Amino acid sequence: MSTPPFPPLPAPHTRVGVGGVLIRQGRVLVNRAVYRTRFTIPSGYVDPGESLERALVRELEEETGLAVRVGRLLLTRHKVVDELQSDVYFAFALESHDGKPVARPPEIAEVREVPVAEATRAEWISELSRMAIGVGAEAAGGWTRIGWSGGEAPGRASEVYHPGFGTPSRPGRSPEPLR
Repeated sequence: MSTPPFPPLPAPHTRVGVGGVLIRQGRVLVNRAVYRTRFTIPSGYVDPGESLERALVRELEEETGLAVRVGRLLLTRHKVVDELQSDVYFAFALESHDGKPVARPPEIAEVREVPVAEATRAEWISELSRMAIGVGAEAAGGWTRIGWSGGEAPGRASEVYHPGFGTPSRPGRSPEPLR
C-alpha cells in the first residue's frame, strides 16, 4: 500500500469552482478576466452556503449580465494546489434565450461569442475550457441532474448528477430539479 504524497489537509482546504458552457446559434460564450491572459468559459467560486447551480447563475450575471438556466454537468476536475489546499471545479451546460453578453467590470475585461469549432482548438482559450466546450457541444454528453433528498445527512441543499440517468438510452426516473 502506497503512502499519499501529502498529509491529510486541515479544514477548510478545498475551494469549489463552477463554470458554464453557453452555446447559442453555433457560438460559445467565453470571457477574459482582467488578471488572465487567456479566455475561459464564464466561471467563479461557490460562496459559503451557496449551491453549485446558484453560484453559476450568479457568476454569469456578474460577469456577463446574462440570466441563464443551468443544465447537465459536463465535467469535473480536482487539482491539488499544494500541501495545504486543493481546488474542485464543475462545468455545466447553460441555456439562455436572449440578451447580449457584456464584459462587466471590474473583473471581466472582454467577452466573445466564438464559433464552437474554433473555440475547441483556440490556444487563446484555456485547455480546461476547451475540454468543457467540446463536451458541451455533444448533444448527449454530460450528466443529468436527478432528484435526491440528501439521505440521512442533514444539510441545506443536495445536488446529484448521473450520466444518462432517465434518458431514452438508459431508462429510469426523469430528472427532477432540486429546489
